[in-house]
Amino acid sequence: MGDADDDAPGKVLELAAACVRFVLGMVKIEPDFSSETLSLVDHYVTEAAGTVKDRPEALALTAHAVGAYLGEVVRRSHACWWRIDDADPGAWRLEFRDVYLSFYPVQVAYASLTRTEDDSSFSGFELPDKDRDALLERLDQLPEVREDEYWAPSTKLEVLDIAVDALLAQRAQDPLGGGRLGPEDYAAGGSHQD
Repeated sequence: MGDADDDAPGKVLELAAACVRFVLGMVKIEPDFSSETLSLVDHYVTEAAGTVKDRPEALALTAHAVGAYLGEVVRRSHACWWRIDDADPGAWRLEFRDVYLSFYPVQVAYASLTRTEDDSSFSGFELPDKDRDALLERLDQLPEVREDEYWAPSTKLEVLDIAVDALLAQRAQDPLGGGRLGPEDYAAGGSHQD
């Protein structure tokens, strides 16, 4: 798992630091990139959703900052790395080492701030169809959440944790198992073959 700042691209760290400042300014507590303090970001996102509705020009910066922060929380708690596109922070993603899964935290932040999402994005997750179907079945077994909880970045982290655990369990059942994944396994744009 990563925890050193030098494991993340500078652009990500700059935006994540902006999110820390935004949250600190609002709640007077500094989030520390732990999953425990993600609830502070949840509160910030709830308040910021109203702001970006009134001031749409603030949406991009807010989503990029929240997404970078969420991504850093994920990167520091899972074996994964960033793949960033200089031109489009919405395409920034985390790619996982132990399971074939990409997570788009800036897309999640946009959805959280606007309270909308595209069904094709599966809430910021990208994985093979067979794994997606199995994950959807697993998620259907969970209790319903309130709408405000559904949009919270901390809920998206919980879903991500469930996804990783489910995919790891599924992978353990495979006699061929497969080894660790690397950036080259994702380079083709997500067309992983088992």
